[in-house]
Amino acid sequence: MRRFAVVTTCHAAGYPLYGQRMAATFAEFWPADVPLLFYSEGFTADPIPGRLVERDLLASSPELVAFKARHADNPRAHGLRKPFRRLRLGPLDMPLPLRTRKASYRWNAVRFAHKSFAIFHAARQTDADVLIWIDADTLFFAPVDQAELEQLAPPDALLACLRRPKFSECGFVAYNLRHPQMHAFLADFERFYTEDRLFAEREFHDSYLFDVARERAEAAGARVYDIAEGIGARADHVLINSRLGRFMDHMKGERKASGSSHAADLLVTRSEDYWKRTT
Repeated sequence: MRRFAVVTTCHAAGYPLYGQRMAATFAEFWPADVPLLFYSEGFTADPIPGRLVERDLLASSPELVAFKARHADNPRAHGLRKPFRRLRLGPLDMPLPLRTRKASYRWNAVRFAHKSFAIFHAARQTDADVLIWIDADTLFFAPVDQAELEQLAPPDALLACLRRPKFSECGFVAYNLRHPQMHAFLADFERFYTEDRLFAEREFHDSYLFDVARERAEAAGARVYDIAEGIGARADHVLINSRLGRFMDHMKGERKASGSSHAADLLVTRSEDYWKRTT
């Protein structure tokens, strides 16, 4: 049997709101031999002996610290476009101030770099065959067994993710660390940050950059398994509408405040008791 490990990260404000519940429900429903590699940001998580392996994210990743330091005063790296445009009228060439736009996650490189660097570090440190990233704003409500994990991450696939037309939903991604192309894929993904290549892309968040690296790997012959099996073409909240919705919920965005996804998020019929109670 292949060995699996799960990785996530959480900041101090998010831990009591959702991270603590994620860790507790993981320990309740996942196989005992699957560890949760929990990268904390500014706090100490409640210990779960034998299940949770806590690591300080900034101490573990000097590359992340360096990335944040380089772009501490760079508005483009924090969700803002360039604050000036240039007016060129003949010999005149002057910058015109633009109204500061509302920050957008699509260009918030620093925010989502935490997630990416947790993955990079965990992939180098774990002895698992498959590393699964799961966002901390999730919960589990039904058992997950080895057979389910094997189906979620086919051994011949480089990656398993939730595909959508614009960019993949990266709240759940399986990385096949034994695939011959995985080292090259992770190196390509990491260079977006360590060499600041992400600013040449259309968007700067982790899902967009993941897809750029994924598409290059596929062009080189790698297989990528779509866990959603096409449902992402019509479901924005693709995770709960995929097979993952049998045992987990993902409180993406404003759903964190309500503590569950909404009835309107479901485009498929779910028979699990959790969804009957929730929706």
